[in-house]
Amino acid sequence: MWEAWHQAGSPRSAWMSTAISAAALAHGLAGTGEFDLWRSRALEMARMEDAASSPVLAPFAAFVDARVAVHTRAHRQAAALVERAFAPFAVRWYEAYARAAGAELAVVAGLPDAAERLAAAMPYAEQNDWAAACLARTSGILHGDRDALAEAVERWTSIDARFERACTLRLLPGRKP
Repeated sequence: MWEAWHQAGSPRSAWMSTAISAAALAHGLAGTGEFDLWRSRALEMARMEDAASSPVLAPFAAFVDARVAVHTRAHRQAAALVERAFAPFAVRWYEAYARAAGAELAVVAGLPDAAERLAAAMPYAEQNDWAAACLARTSGILHGDRDALAEAVERWTSIDARFERACTLRLLPGRKP
């Protein structure tokens, strides 16, 4: 897709920038060292210097940045990333993902408003299965609740989210991915 976009003359394609941002997510979670490269390519495709300026890319990029920060334990900028994940979005397609990942980042980074962020994200669990699983895991982490973590494992299983399931199983002593 990246090469075809270049062959087409590199037109501004905000709607396609989320797919490139998904590539950044994959690289960030896999630890390939190419997260920043693909994140910058998403911005290039959207013709933006900051994802928050793009109505289409903003919520997905906020999700990607928060989820990768959780996975890589890069909590130095957690407060700013959580703020972005809870920003008002003009296009709300990926808002549930952003809110859930932002709440999880707030919890794992130990931010003082983590419980409030989790509570604010909980309504998204009703409309989005990924958010429901992520928020169950987040609640389990915050409260040390093995039952919530086990619920998250089941939710990840039901949507065939094997990577997220494996990440959650690592939080449960005696359970193997």
